[in-house]
Amino acid sequence: MNIRQALQQARKQLADSSPSAMLDSQVLLTYVLQCNTAHLAAWPEKTLGDAQLADFLQLLKQRQQGVPVAHLTGSREFWSLDFSVDDSTLIPRPETETLVEFILEQFDDVDRLKLLDMGTGTGAIAISIAKQKPDWEIIASDVSEQALALAAKNSSENLTANVTFVHSNWFDAIAQDDFNIIVSNPPYIACGDPHLSQGDVRFEPQSALSSGETGMDDIEHICSQAKDHLLKNGCLVVEHGYNQKQQVSDCFNSNGFKEIEQRQDLSGHTRMTAGKNP
Repeated sequence: MNIRQALQQARKQLADSSPSAMLDSQVLLTYVLQCNTAHLAAWPEKTLGDAQLADFLQLLKQRQQGVPVAHLTGSREFWSLDFSVDDSTLIPRPETETLVEFILEQFDDVDRLKLLDMGTGTGAIAISIAKQKPDWEIIASDVSEQALALAAKNSSENLTANVTFVHSNWFDAIAQDDFNIIVSNPPYIACGDPHLSQGDVRFEPQSALSSGETGMDDIEHICSQAKDHLLKNGCLVVEHGYNQKQQVSDCFNSNGFKEIEQRQDLSGHTRMTAGKNP
């Protein structure tokens, strides 16, 4: 079987189980062949070896069963960087880049500042910012020691020496009160939401996804505590659900944040809220 035939078969095989069957097929085949997508297009008649074909078919079978592509390949691109991924954390998603973009845009001319990334997971937010701002002091925390180990590995692989990792359940082990920025992509899906049993999230830790009956428990906790750890005019930035725009804005308001700003992701959904500490 050659590359063209393998991709055609894979697309048909994944048609009913994946919304991005062709893309998934290409990613999995480049992983097996240790090449890029340009290679697939340039050499469609190249024959797969027996071991390569067997590996590819096994990956397709797992993807058919719903296993995320990132778990099958062990990596995901975020902010043009490669991040190792496993089942201890959320898979980095494009909508979270909205937070990174906002922070780098708002603080572009600031040479030195102190940032806390809470619930860091793979470290995607902290490491992406650290890569572009090597003089910033960045602390990344998570309640999961397995996630912290993965994030530390990603930091090392992406050569971001300015990130320090802390084991903490939100602010429990955070003593500092002089942060310029606190950013978080916390759990924000309501317990019992049917989306928790669909798609890739079935294979991700539920503790990193759901937060109380309305999905707002962790966001409310962060908003109520962040003021004690931010400098005056320090900025709190959180990701939230596409349908939580008003709830999160109200939460920021009730906790005294000012100059509240919300941003949309690339799909046009309001996905991020930021506010300044009075």
